[in-house]
Amino acid sequence: MNKSDVAKVMAGGKPAEVSNSRTVYFDFLRIIAIFAVVVLHVSAKNFYGAKADTLEWQAFNFYDSIVRWGVPVFVMISGALFLNGEHTIGKLYKKNVLRIIVAFVFWSMLYALNNMIHHHSGWKATLKQFLAGEGHMWFLFMIVGLYIIVPLVKPIVQSMELTKYFLLLSLIFTFAIPQAIKLVSLKYPGAGSFVNVVWNKVSFHFTLGYVGYFVLGYYLSKTELSRKVKRIIYFLSACGCFATIIGSSAISVSQQKPNAILYDDLGVNVMLEALGVFVFVKDRFAGKDVSGKAARILGLLAKYSFGAYLVHILVLNELKRIFGLDTLSFSPVFSVPVISVIVLVISFIISAVLNHIPLLKKTV
Repeated sequence: MNKSDVAKVMAGGKPAEVSNSRTVYFDFLRIIAIFAVVVLHVSAKNFYGAKADTLEWQAFNFYDSIVRWGVPVFVMISGALFLNGEHTIGKLYKKNVLRIIVAFVFWSMLYALNNMIHHHSGWKATLKQFLAGEGHMWFLFMIVGLYIIVPLVKPIVQSMELTKYFLLLSLIFTFAIPQAIKLVSLKYPGAGSFVNVVWNKVSFHFTLGYVGYFVLGYYLSKTELSRKVKRIIYFLSACGCFATIIGSSAISVSQQKPNAILYDDLGVNVMLEALGVFVFVKDRFAGKDVSGKAARILGLLAKYSFGAYLVHILVLNELKRIFGLDTLSFSPVFSVPVISVIVLVISFIISAVLNHIPLLKKTV
């Protein structure tokens, strides 16, 4: 896959061919990641409206917990592609950052106007919502932040030793310590606050945020892991998933209210989930060619995933407004997956239609 294809894939575009093994597993990751995000948002819709000790809430918690890897995997794909190509600072801003800004303006305006029409919001509230963006659009802000530091991160990933050191620091300072402080604060608020004060004095920010996932995606795309290491990763990933499910349930029931502390993308448990998914898909699809009808379908789904991500919240809201359909319409055990599939299909259809409108296809 050449440089222009990389840029197209990252911008939500379509690469020239989808038979390349790297394209296959990246595209497959993008498709399952958008489904994971949809399931997450569907299951979260009534997350705080149900009691933690009910079957309904436990179903929400189960589905939400097993798909927490969606956004981290998106970021890992971005890192694998962006840190592998040649991107001048001018090109980053003129092409990649600008496209995200244009997408934000279009979709944020659409959501703000829809809210104004159906909820009779005033102009001030509409303008405020437009500037802030719909909840899930935080991803656009975050990804722009990662794009603009690409020239600073690339020299690091060119050295495998520095890359491993960066990832070690990220594991310690981004995932492990902050999560440990949060968990300690649950049981011992005073002790947690004290540790947090001391921790803040360190003022370590270099590897914080989603940049750890960004670099991890690149590292995994360039590294061939042994079968033993893969098995360890799969085991740890399963542990991370169980920790999210069981831990969230235990904490929420003990506090008698829903608690999402273990849902944080920057938690060790979620990182392990994302790590396992990325490695598993790469292991299954890297080196395998896809051609013919399957290749076209895979390429189109990957192409439309960006627009599907941006529109899926609107689809979810409209299903509730027009048809009264949400996860409490019937048992969440079935409603979450059923509604998720409906939302995903409609979102991909809308994205496909918009991608065939000349003035909009570069926006979605």
